[in-house]
Amino acid sequence: MMNTTNQNDDKILDAPVPVSGLILATSFLRTMFQFFRQTELHDSSNAIFVQANQEVLRTLSGLMMLPGQSGIHLTFKGELFFINGVRLRPQPRLFYIYRYLLRYFRSRKIGGIKVLALPTEKSLSVFLSLISKVDKEENPAQEIYNHLVSEGIREFELIPLSGQLEKSTNEQGEGDVELIVASLYQRLQKFVEVCFDNMERAYSFSLKPVQESLNELILLAEGDIVQMLRLISVKRYERPLPFRAVNSCFMVMAWARSLRLPAGVVTELGGAALAHPIAILSGKPGTVPEVLATIQKLKDTWQLTDLQRLSVLEWTRPFGKTGVYETQGVKSYQHFFSRMIRIVALFEEMTTYEAGKRVFLPDEALAELLKNSHDCDPTLLKLFVNWVGVYPVGSLVQLQSGEVAQVFAGASDPLRFQRPIVSVLKSANGKLLERPQLLDLSEMNEKLGVYKRNIKRSITLEEANIPPDYFQLNPVGVT
Repeated sequence: MMNTTNQNDDKILDAPVPVSGLILATSFLRTMFQFFRQTELHDSSNAIFVQANQEVLRTLSGLMMLPGQSGIHLTFKGELFFINGVRLRPQPRLFYIYRYLLRYFRSRKIGGIKVLALPTEKSLSVFLSLISKVDKEENPAQEIYNHLVSEGIREFELIPLSGQLEKSTNEQGEGDVELIVASLYQRLQKFVEVCFDNMERAYSFSLKPVQESLNELILLAEGDIVQMLRLISVKRYERPLPFRAVNSCFMVMAWARSLRLPAGVVTELGGAALAHPIAILSGKPGTVPEVLATIQKLKDTWQLTDLQRLSVLEWTRPFGKTGVYETQGVKSYQHFFSRMIRIVALFEEMTTYEAGKRVFLPDEALAELLKNSHDCDPTLLKLFVNWVGVYPVGSLVQLQSGEVAQVFAGASDPLRFQRPIVSVLKSANGKLLERPQLLDLSEMNEKLGVYKRNIKRSITLEEANIPPDYFQLNPVGVT
Protein backbone atom coordinates (compact mmCIF):
# COMPACT_ATOMS: atom_id res chain seq x y z
CA MET A 1 0.00 0.00 0.00
CA MET A 2 1.25 3.47 -0.80
CA ASN A 3 2.72 5.55 2.03
CA THR A 4 0.83 8.85 2.14
CA THR A 5 2.76 10.47 5.01
CA ASN A 6 4.07 14.00 4.35
CA GLN A 7 2.89 14.07 0.77
CA ASN A 8 1.72 17.66 0.53
CA ASP A 9 0.90 17.36 -3.15
CA ASP A 10 -0.96 14.10 -2.66
CA LYS A 11 -2.90 14.75 0.53
CA ILE A 12 -5.89 13.05 2.11
CA LEU A 13 -8.72 15.53 2.65
CA ASP A 14 -10.01 16.11 6.15
CA ALA A 15 -13.55 14.88 6.69
CA PRO A 16 -15.90 15.60 9.61
CA VAL A 17 -16.99 12.80 11.91
CA PRO A 18 -20.06 11.27 10.18
CA VAL A 19 -23.47 11.50 11.80
CA SER A 20 -25.45 9.36 9.38
CA GLY A 21 -24.27 6.38 7.38
CA LEU A 22 -27.29 6.62 5.09
CA ILE A 23 -26.58 10.26 4.24
CA LEU A 24 -22.91 9.51 3.58
CA ALA A 25 -23.67 6.47 1.44
CA THR A 26 -26.13 8.48 -0.65
CA SER A 27 -23.64 11.33 -0.95
CA PHE A 28 -20.94 8.89 -2.06
CA LEU A 29 -23.09 7.66 -4.94
CA ARG A 30 -24.05 11.23 -5.82
CA THR A 31 -20.42 12.35 -6.03
CA MET A 32 -19.51 9.26 -8.09
CA PHE A 33 -22.32 10.15 -10.48
CA GLN A 34 -21.07 13.74 -10.75
CA PHE A 35 -17.52 12.60 -11.54
CA PHE A 36 -18.45 10.04 -14.18
CA ARG A 37 -21.04 12.36 -15.74
CA GLN A 38 -18.33 14.98 -16.20
CA THR A 39 -16.17 12.47 -18.09
CA GLU A 40 -18.84 12.37 -20.78
CA LEU A 41 -18.93 16.14 -21.07
CA HIS A 42 -15.31 17.27 -20.64
CA ASP A 43 -11.77 16.29 -21.58
CA SER A 44 -9.81 14.62 -18.78
CA SER A 45 -7.47 17.63 -18.56
CA ASN A 46 -10.34 19.92 -17.49
CA ALA A 47 -9.83 21.44 -14.03
CA ILE A 48 -13.41 20.52 -13.12
CA PHE A 49 -12.20 17.01 -12.28
CA VAL A 50 -10.05 18.26 -9.42
CA GLN A 51 -13.10 19.38 -7.45
CA ALA A 52 -15.16 16.36 -8.56
CA ASN A 53 -12.42 14.01 -7.33
CA GLN A 54 -12.17 15.87 -4.01
CA GLU A 55 -15.91 15.56 -3.44
CA VAL A 56 -15.77 11.78 -3.97
CA LEU A 57 -12.88 11.59 -1.51
CA ARG A 58 -14.70 13.65 1.11
CA THR A 59 -17.72 11.34 1.18
CA LEU A 60 -15.50 8.25 0.96
CA SER A 61 -13.51 9.53 3.95
CA GLY A 62 -16.71 9.96 5.93
CA LEU A 63 -17.85 6.42 5.14
CA MET A 64 -14.49 4.98 6.19
CA MET A 65 -14.81 6.77 9.55
CA LEU A 66 -18.06 5.03 10.46
CA PRO A 67 -17.70 2.71 13.47
CA GLY A 68 -16.70 -0.82 12.50
CA GLN A 69 -15.76 0.04 8.91
CA SER A 70 -12.44 -1.34 7.70
CA GLY A 71 -13.23 -0.79 4.04
CA ILE A 72 -16.02 -0.07 1.58
CA HIS A 73 -17.61 -2.69 -0.66
CA LEU A 74 -20.00 -1.18 -3.22
CA THR A 75 -21.93 -3.59 -5.40
CA PHE A 76 -25.36 -3.97 -6.96
CA LYS A 77 -27.95 -6.67 -7.48
CA GLY A 78 -30.71 -6.11 -9.99
CA GLU A 79 -31.63 -2.44 -9.63
CA LEU A 80 -30.37 -2.06 -6.05
CA PHE A 81 -27.05 -0.89 -4.63
CA PHE A 82 -25.42 -2.44 -1.58
CA ILE A 83 -22.71 -0.95 0.60
CA ASN A 84 -20.96 -3.58 2.71
CA GLY A 85 -23.85 -5.96 2.04
CA VAL A 86 -26.54 -3.55 3.26
CA ARG A 87 -29.11 -2.43 0.75
CA LEU A 88 -29.19 1.25 -0.10
CA ARG A 89 -32.66 1.83 -1.49
CA PRO A 90 -32.88 4.74 -3.93
CA GLN A 91 -35.04 7.67 -2.95
CA PRO A 92 -37.40 8.74 -5.75
CA ARG A 93 -35.68 12.08 -6.32
CA LEU A 94 -32.30 10.32 -6.71
CA PHE A 95 -33.62 7.71 -9.11
CA TYR A 96 -31.77 9.20 -12.09
CA ILE A 97 -28.43 8.89 -10.25
CA TYR A 98 -28.92 5.20 -9.50
CA ARG A 99 -30.11 4.54 -13.03
CA TYR A 100 -27.07 6.27 -14.52
CA LEU A 101 -24.54 4.45 -12.31
CA LEU A 102 -26.14 1.05 -12.95
CA ARG A 103 -25.89 1.57 -16.69
CA TYR A 104 -22.38 3.01 -16.39
CA PHE A 105 -20.97 0.06 -14.45
CA ARG A 106 -22.80 -2.58 -16.46
CA SER A 107 -21.57 -1.15 -19.75
CA ARG A 108 -18.02 -1.64 -18.38
CA LYS A 109 -18.73 -5.16 -17.07
CA ILE A 110 -18.10 -3.97 -13.51
CA GLY A 111 -20.16 -5.58 -10.75
CA GLY A 112 -18.62 -3.94 -7.71
CA ILE A 113 -15.88 -1.78 -6.21
CA LYS A 114 -13.83 -2.48 -3.10
CA VAL A 115 -12.01 0.31 -1.30
CA LEU A 116 -9.58 -1.46 1.02
CA ALA A 117 -8.08 1.67 2.59
CA LEU A 118 -8.53 5.41 2.36
CA PRO A 119 -6.86 6.55 -0.88
CA THR A 120 -5.03 9.74 -1.67
CA GLU A 121 -6.34 12.36 -4.08
CA LYS A 122 -3.93 11.16 -6.73
CA SER A 123 -4.64 7.44 -6.40
CA LEU A 124 -8.41 8.03 -6.38
CA SER A 125 -8.14 10.21 -9.48
CA VAL A 126 -6.18 7.51 -11.30
CA PHE A 127 -8.71 4.84 -10.27
CA LEU A 128 -11.80 6.79 -11.35
CA SER A 129 -10.17 7.87 -14.61
CA LEU A 130 -9.31 4.27 -15.47
CA ILE A 131 -12.95 3.24 -15.00
CA SER A 132 -14.12 6.07 -17.25
CA LYS A 133 -11.71 5.06 -20.03
CA VAL A 134 -12.68 1.38 -20.24
CA ASP A 135 -13.01 0.47 -23.91
CA LYS A 136 -14.34 -2.99 -24.74
CA GLU A 137 -11.77 -5.01 -22.79
CA GLU A 138 -12.59 -8.68 -22.33
CA ASN A 139 -11.95 -8.38 -18.60
CA PRO A 140 -11.89 -4.65 -17.72
CA ALA A 141 -11.78 -5.31 -13.96
CA GLN A 142 -8.54 -7.26 -14.32
CA GLU A 143 -7.09 -4.74 -16.78
CA ILE A 144 -7.75 -1.86 -14.39
CA TYR A 145 -6.34 -3.82 -11.44
CA ASN A 146 -3.14 -4.61 -13.37
CA HIS A 147 -2.73 -0.94 -14.22
CA LEU A 148 -3.23 0.10 -10.58
CA VAL A 149 -0.63 -2.42 -9.38
CA SER A 150 1.87 -1.16 -11.95
CA GLU A 151 1.45 2.32 -10.45
CA GLY A 152 1.81 1.04 -6.88
CA ILE A 153 -1.86 1.70 -6.07
CA ARG A 154 -3.36 -1.08 -3.93
CA GLU A 155 -6.29 0.59 -2.20
CA PHE A 156 -8.85 -0.66 -4.74
CA GLU A 157 -10.26 -3.83 -6.22
CA LEU A 158 -12.87 -4.27 -8.94
CA ILE A 159 -15.34 -7.14 -9.08
CA PRO A 160 -16.27 -8.29 -12.59
CA LEU A 161 -19.99 -8.33 -13.34
CA SER A 162 -20.18 -12.13 -13.47
CA GLY A 163 -18.41 -12.41 -10.10
CA GLN A 164 -20.85 -9.94 -8.58
CA LEU A 165 -23.77 -12.08 -9.72
CA GLU A 166 -22.29 -15.15 -8.04
CA LYS A 167 -21.58 -13.37 -4.76
CA SER A 168 -24.82 -11.42 -4.51
CA THR A 169 -26.67 -14.40 -3.04
CA ASN A 170 -24.95 -13.69 0.29
CA GLU A 171 -26.30 -10.16 0.44
CA GLN A 172 -29.58 -8.96 1.86
CA GLY A 173 -32.32 -9.88 -0.62
CA GLU A 174 -34.26 -7.03 -2.14
CA GLY A 175 -37.52 -8.51 -0.86
CA ASP A 176 -36.46 -8.58 2.79
CA VAL A 177 -37.54 -5.04 3.59
CA GLU A 178 -40.82 -5.48 1.72
CA LEU A 179 -41.60 -8.52 3.88
CA ILE A 180 -40.85 -6.56 7.05
CA VAL A 181 -43.09 -3.67 5.98
CA ALA A 182 -45.89 -6.04 4.94
CA SER A 183 -45.65 -7.82 8.29
CA LEU A 184 -45.92 -4.52 10.17
CA TYR A 185 -48.90 -3.50 8.03
CA GLN A 186 -50.74 -6.77 8.72
CA ARG A 187 -49.95 -6.60 12.44
CA LEU A 188 -51.33 -3.06 12.75
CA GLN A 189 -54.39 -3.91 10.67
CA LYS A 190 -55.14 -6.91 12.89
CA PHE A 191 -54.65 -4.79 16.01
CA VAL A 192 -57.12 -2.15 14.84
CA GLU A 193 -59.65 -4.72 13.63
CA VAL A 194 -59.64 -6.62 16.95
CA CYS A 195 -59.92 -3.37 18.93
CA PHE A 196 -62.82 -2.06 16.87
CA ASP A 197 -64.68 -5.39 17.09
CA ASN A 198 -64.16 -6.08 20.78
CA MET A 199 -63.60 -2.80 22.61
CA GLU A 200 -63.47 -3.68 26.35
CA ARG A 201 -62.45 -7.30 25.63
CA ALA A 202 -59.64 -6.55 23.17
CA TYR A 203 -57.01 -7.09 25.88
CA SER A 204 -57.92 -10.79 26.03
CA PHE A 205 -56.55 -11.36 22.51
CA SER A 206 -52.91 -10.87 23.65
CA LEU A 207 -52.17 -8.31 20.95
CA LYS A 208 -48.66 -6.97 20.58
CA PRO A 209 -48.54 -3.40 21.99
CA VAL A 210 -49.22 -0.96 19.19
CA GLN A 211 -46.32 1.27 20.27
CA GLU A 212 -43.84 -1.53 19.54
CA SER A 213 -45.09 -1.75 15.96
CA LEU A 214 -44.89 2.03 15.53
CA ASN A 215 -41.35 2.03 16.95
CA GLU A 216 -40.38 -0.56 14.33
CA LEU A 217 -42.10 1.39 11.57
CA ILE A 218 -40.17 4.58 12.30
CA LEU A 219 -36.89 2.73 11.67
CA LEU A 220 -37.82 2.12 8.02
CA ALA A 221 -36.90 4.49 5.22
CA GLU A 222 -39.57 6.85 3.96
CA GLY A 223 -39.39 5.19 0.54
CA ASP A 224 -40.06 1.74 1.99
CA ILE A 225 -43.19 3.00 3.75
CA VAL A 226 -44.42 4.71 0.57
CA GLN A 227 -43.92 1.53 -1.45
CA MET A 228 -46.28 -0.32 0.89
CA LEU A 229 -48.91 2.24 -0.11
CA ARG A 230 -48.30 1.25 -3.72
CA LEU A 231 -48.80 -2.43 -2.94
CA ILE A 232 -52.15 -1.81 -1.23
CA SER A 233 -53.33 0.82 -3.70
CA VAL A 234 -56.23 -1.41 -4.83
CA LYS A 235 -58.49 -0.32 -1.99
CA ARG A 236 -61.33 -2.82 -1.98
CA TYR A 237 -61.95 -4.30 1.44
CA GLU A 238 -64.85 -6.21 2.94
CA ARG A 239 -64.47 -4.01 6.04
CA PRO A 240 -62.60 -0.86 5.02
CA LEU A 241 -62.29 1.05 8.32
CA PRO A 242 -59.30 -0.85 9.83
CA PHE A 243 -57.48 -0.61 6.50
CA ARG A 244 -58.17 3.11 6.25
CA ALA A 245 -56.67 3.46 9.72
CA VAL A 246 -53.43 1.69 8.78
CA ASN A 247 -53.19 3.34 5.35
CA SER A 248 -53.52 6.75 7.02
CA CYS A 249 -50.88 5.79 9.59
CA PHE A 250 -48.38 4.76 6.90
CA MET A 251 -49.11 7.77 4.73
CA VAL A 252 -48.90 10.41 7.47
CA MET A 253 -45.66 8.91 8.83
CA ALA A 254 -44.04 8.93 5.39
CA TRP A 255 -45.24 12.50 4.80
CA ALA A 256 -43.96 13.62 8.21
CA ARG A 257 -40.60 11.98 7.49
CA SER A 258 -40.35 13.97 4.27
CA LEU A 259 -40.94 17.15 6.33
CA ARG A 260 -37.98 16.14 8.55
CA LEU A 261 -40.03 16.01 11.76
CA PRO A 262 -38.27 14.36 14.74
CA ALA A 263 -38.69 10.59 15.05
CA GLY A 264 -40.61 10.82 18.33
CA VAL A 265 -43.05 13.32 16.83
CA VAL A 266 -43.55 11.15 13.73
CA THR A 267 -44.25 8.07 15.86
CA GLU A 268 -46.85 9.86 18.00
CA LEU A 269 -48.45 11.35 14.89
CA GLY A 270 -48.61 7.90 13.28
CA GLY A 271 -50.34 6.54 16.38
CA ALA A 272 -52.89 9.35 16.23
CA ALA A 273 -53.57 8.64 12.54
CA LEU A 274 -54.01 4.94 13.31
CA ALA A 275 -56.62 5.83 15.95
CA HIS A 276 -58.45 8.45 13.87
CA PRO A 277 -61.46 6.19 12.96
CA ILE A 278 -62.40 6.06 16.64
CA ALA A 279 -64.01 9.46 16.01
CA ILE A 280 -66.50 7.97 13.55
CA LEU A 281 -67.26 4.61 15.18
CA SER A 282 -70.21 6.05 17.09
CA GLY A 283 -71.84 7.33 13.93
CA LYS A 284 -71.58 10.89 15.30
CA PRO A 285 -68.19 12.08 14.08
CA GLY A 286 -66.42 14.41 16.48
CA THR A 287 -69.10 14.28 19.21
CA VAL A 288 -66.93 14.66 22.30
CA PRO A 289 -68.79 12.49 24.87
CA GLU A 290 -69.22 9.54 22.47
CA VAL A 291 -65.63 9.66 21.26
CA LEU A 292 -64.22 9.89 24.78
CA ALA A 293 -66.42 6.97 25.83
CA THR A 294 -65.00 4.83 23.01
CA ILE A 295 -61.45 5.78 23.94
CA GLN A 296 -62.20 4.80 27.54
CA LYS A 297 -63.47 1.37 26.44
CA LEU A 298 -60.13 0.71 24.71
CA LYS A 299 -57.88 1.99 27.48
CA ASP A 300 -56.69 -1.46 28.62
CA THR A 301 -55.47 -2.33 25.11
CA TRP A 302 -54.91 0.92 23.26
CA GLN A 303 -53.56 3.71 25.40
CA LEU A 304 -53.51 7.08 23.65
CA THR A 305 -51.44 10.08 24.68
CA ASP A 306 -53.18 13.36 25.49
CA LEU A 307 -52.18 14.71 22.09
CA GLN A 308 -53.45 11.63 20.29
CA ARG A 309 -56.82 11.91 22.06
CA LEU A 310 -56.99 15.57 21.08
CA SER A 311 -56.23 14.69 17.45
CA VAL A 312 -58.96 12.01 17.38
CA LEU A 313 -61.42 14.65 18.59
CA GLU A 314 -60.27 17.47 16.31
CA TRP A 315 -59.55 15.96 12.91
CA THR A 316 -63.23 15.71 11.90
CA ARG A 317 -63.68 19.50 12.19
CA PRO A 318 -63.31 21.51 8.96
CA PHE A 319 -60.42 23.95 9.14
CA GLY A 320 -62.57 26.93 8.19
CA LYS A 321 -60.91 30.25 7.41
CA THR A 322 -58.65 30.40 10.46
CA GLY A 323 -58.42 26.93 11.99
CA VAL A 324 -60.10 28.21 15.17
CA TYR A 325 -63.11 26.40 16.59
CA GLU A 326 -65.22 26.96 19.68
CA THR A 327 -66.31 24.38 22.27
CA GLN A 328 -68.44 25.42 25.25
CA GLY A 329 -67.39 29.02 24.82
CA VAL A 330 -63.66 28.21 24.59
CA LYS A 331 -61.85 29.00 21.33
CA SER A 332 -59.07 26.67 20.27
CA TYR A 333 -56.68 26.45 17.31
CA GLN A 334 -56.42 23.01 15.74
CA HIS A 335 -53.17 21.19 16.48
CA PHE A 336 -51.05 20.44 13.42
CA PHE A 337 -51.47 16.69 14.12
CA SER A 338 -55.23 17.10 13.64
CA ARG A 339 -54.77 19.16 10.47
CA MET A 340 -52.36 16.67 8.88
CA ILE A 341 -54.54 13.70 9.83
CA ARG A 342 -57.64 15.36 8.37
CA ILE A 343 -55.99 15.70 4.96
CA VAL A 344 -54.73 12.11 4.91
CA ALA A 345 -57.94 10.63 6.35
CA LEU A 346 -60.14 12.42 3.80
CA PHE A 347 -57.87 11.32 0.96
CA GLU A 348 -58.07 7.70 2.14
CA GLU A 349 -61.84 7.85 2.56
CA MET A 350 -62.33 9.29 -0.93
CA THR A 351 -60.08 6.73 -2.67
CA THR A 352 -61.31 3.59 -0.82
CA TYR A 353 -64.17 1.61 -2.34
CA GLU A 354 -67.34 1.52 -0.28
CA ALA A 355 -70.76 0.44 -1.53
CA GLY A 356 -73.10 3.32 -2.28
CA LYS A 357 -70.36 5.98 -2.31
CA ARG A 358 -68.42 7.57 -5.11
CA VAL A 359 -64.83 6.35 -5.32
CA PHE A 360 -62.40 9.02 -6.50
CA LEU A 361 -59.27 8.29 -8.49
CA PRO A 362 -56.24 9.62 -6.57
CA ASP A 363 -55.73 12.68 -8.77
CA GLU A 364 -59.49 13.40 -8.63
CA ALA A 365 -59.41 13.22 -4.83
CA LEU A 366 -56.56 15.74 -4.66
CA ALA A 367 -58.42 18.09 -7.01
CA GLU A 368 -61.55 17.78 -4.87
CA LEU A 369 -59.63 18.57 -1.69
CA LEU A 370 -58.03 21.61 -3.31
CA LYS A 371 -61.43 22.81 -4.54
CA ASN A 372 -62.89 22.88 -1.03
CA SER A 373 -60.51 25.58 0.17
CA HIS A 374 -61.79 25.89 3.75
CA ASP A 375 -62.12 22.18 4.49
CA CYS A 376 -58.41 21.63 5.22
CA ASP A 377 -55.44 23.75 6.24
CA PRO A 378 -54.48 25.24 2.84
CA THR A 379 -50.75 25.41 3.61
CA LEU A 380 -50.52 21.80 4.76
CA LEU A 381 -52.72 20.69 1.87
CA LYS A 382 -50.35 22.26 -0.66
CA LEU A 383 -47.42 20.56 1.06
CA PHE A 384 -49.27 17.25 0.89
CA VAL A 385 -50.08 17.61 -2.82
CA ASN A 386 -46.48 18.59 -3.57
CA TRP A 387 -45.30 15.52 -1.68
CA VAL A 388 -47.62 12.91 -3.21
CA GLY A 389 -47.48 14.49 -6.67
CA VAL A 390 -50.22 15.09 -9.22
CA TYR A 391 -50.46 11.31 -9.63
CA PRO A 392 -49.87 9.76 -6.18
CA VAL A 393 -47.93 6.52 -5.73
CA GLY A 394 -50.19 3.59 -6.63
CA SER A 395 -52.25 5.50 -9.21
CA LEU A 396 -53.14 3.55 -12.35
CA VAL A 397 -52.56 5.52 -15.55
CA GLN A 398 -52.77 5.11 -19.27
CA LEU A 399 -49.86 6.55 -21.26
CA GLN A 400 -50.25 8.32 -24.60
CA SER A 401 -48.56 5.27 -26.15
CA GLY A 402 -51.47 3.10 -24.96
CA GLU A 403 -49.44 1.34 -22.26
CA VAL A 404 -50.99 0.84 -18.82
CA ALA A 405 -48.81 1.69 -15.82
CA GLN A 406 -48.85 2.22 -12.08
CA VAL A 407 -47.10 5.17 -10.45
CA PHE A 408 -44.09 3.70 -8.65
CA ALA A 409 -42.49 6.83 -7.18
CA GLY A 410 -42.64 10.60 -7.37
CA ALA A 411 -40.80 12.54 -10.03
CA SER A 412 -37.01 12.06 -10.06
CA ASP A 413 -36.75 15.76 -10.94
CA PRO A 414 -38.69 17.93 -8.43
CA LEU A 415 -39.16 20.58 -11.13
CA ARG A 416 -41.06 18.05 -13.25
CA PHE A 417 -43.53 16.94 -10.59
CA GLN A 418 -46.07 15.85 -13.23
CA ARG A 419 -43.65 13.24 -14.52
CA PRO A 420 -43.39 10.43 -11.98
CA ILE A 421 -41.55 7.13 -12.21
CA VAL A 422 -44.03 4.48 -13.34
CA SER A 423 -44.13 0.71 -13.49
CA VAL A 424 -45.43 -0.35 -16.92
CA LEU A 425 -47.87 -3.26 -16.54
CA LYS A 426 -49.36 -3.67 -20.02
CA SER A 427 -47.94 -3.04 -23.47
CA ALA A 428 -49.60 -0.74 -25.99
CA ASN A 429 -51.45 -3.71 -27.48
CA GLY A 430 -52.97 -4.57 -24.09
CA LYS A 431 -50.73 -7.55 -23.32
CA LEU A 432 -49.71 -8.05 -19.68
CA LEU A 433 -45.91 -7.89 -19.37
CA GLU A 434 -44.09 -10.86 -17.88
CA ARG A 435 -42.73 -8.50 -15.20
CA PRO A 436 -43.51 -4.79 -14.67
CA GLN A 437 -40.88 -2.48 -16.15
CA LEU A 438 -39.73 0.78 -14.54
CA LEU A 439 -39.90 3.92 -16.65
CA ASP A 440 -38.96 7.51 -15.79
CA LEU A 441 -41.44 9.83 -17.53
CA SER A 442 -38.98 12.73 -17.33
CA GLU A 443 -36.77 11.05 -19.96
CA MET A 444 -36.39 13.10 -23.12
CA ASN A 445 -35.95 12.14 -26.74
CA GLU A 446 -32.81 14.22 -27.22
CA LYS A 447 -33.05 14.30 -31.01
CA LEU A 448 -36.64 15.55 -31.09
CA GLY A 449 -36.54 17.56 -27.86
CA VAL A 450 -39.76 15.99 -26.53
CA TYR A 451 -40.60 13.59 -23.72
CA LYS A 452 -40.47 9.93 -24.68
CA ARG A 453 -43.79 9.14 -23.00
CA ASN A 454 -46.64 11.10 -21.43
CA ILE A 455 -49.56 10.29 -19.16
CA LYS A 456 -52.86 10.48 -21.02
CA ARG A 457 -55.18 9.98 -18.02
CA SER A 458 -55.65 8.12 -14.77
CA ILE A 459 -57.81 5.00 -14.97
CA THR A 460 -59.80 2.73 -12.66
CA LEU A 461 -58.90 -0.82 -11.66
CA GLU A 462 -61.70 -2.10 -13.89
CA GLU A 463 -60.30 -0.23 -16.89
CA ALA A 464 -56.78 -1.47 -16.20
CA ASN A 465 -57.99 -5.09 -15.83
CA ILE A 466 -54.88 -6.21 -13.97
CA PRO A 467 -54.89 -9.45 -11.89
CA PRO A 468 -54.56 -8.51 -8.19
CA ASP A 469 -51.51 -10.77 -7.63
CA TYR A 470 -49.63 -9.00 -10.41
CA PHE A 471 -49.34 -5.84 -8.30
CA GLN A 472 -47.18 -7.77 -5.82
CA LEU A 473 -44.41 -8.33 -8.38
CA ASN A 474 -41.37 -6.10 -8.01
CA PRO A 475 -40.71 -4.13 -11.22
CA VAL A 476 -37.46 -4.82 -13.01
CA GLY A 477 -35.21 -2.93 -15.35
CA VAL A 478 -35.00 0.72 -16.14
CA THR A 479 -36.32 1.28 -19.63
